[in-house]
Amino acid sequence: MQKERLVGLIMSIIVSASMGVVSAVLVTTTNPDSLKAHSAGLIYASNIILSVILGAIIAFIIPFGKIGASMARKAGAVPPSMKFILINALPISIGNTFIISFILSFVGVLTARMKLPAETLSHLPPFPVMWLGNWGKLLIPTLLISYALSVLLAPIVARIVGVKGPPKGAGPRPGPQA
Repeated sequence: MQKERLVGLIMSIIVSASMGVVSAVLVTTTNPDSLKAHSAGLIYASNIILSVILGAIIAFIIPFGKIGASMARKAGAVPPSMKFILINALPISIGNTFIISFILSFVGVLTARMKLPAETLSHLPPFPVMWLGNWGKLLIPTLLISYALSVLLAPIVARIVGVKGPPKGAGPRPGPQA
C-alpha cells in the first residue's frame, strides 16, 4: 500500500471515529429519549463502529488524499506549508462528513423508529423529515471536528508513516510559497 494511501486510511479512521463520538454525544444530549431505547454505551459503540467502517470503505473508494494534494497544488501550495495543510484537509473533511453523517443519521433514525410503538410513530414527522433534520443537526459539528482533526493530525500521521516531501506528481512549484 502506498504511504500516501495509508495516511489517507489512517486519517479517515481517526476522523470517522471522532464523528461517531460527536454523533453519539449529539444524539444523547439532544434526544434524552434515545437513552430509553438503548444504553449510552450501545449508542456510542454503534456510532463509532459504523463511522469507522464507513470511513475505511470511503478511504478505499475515494482518494481524498490525492484530491486534496491536487487542490493544494493548483492553489500553489507545497507541503509542508500551512496553506498546503489547510487545503489538503478539505476533501477528507467535507467528503467524510457528508457521507458518514448522512448514513449515520439514516441508520440512527431508522433504528429508533423501528423500536417505537405505532401510536408514538403516528405523532412523529415522516421518516425523511426526521432523517434530514437529524442529518442537519450533525452536519456542522461533525464538519468542524473533522476539519480541525485533519488539519492538526494529518502532518503528524504523514511523518509517522514516513511520507516525505510532496506527494507523487505534486512536485515543488517555482515561485513563492505560503
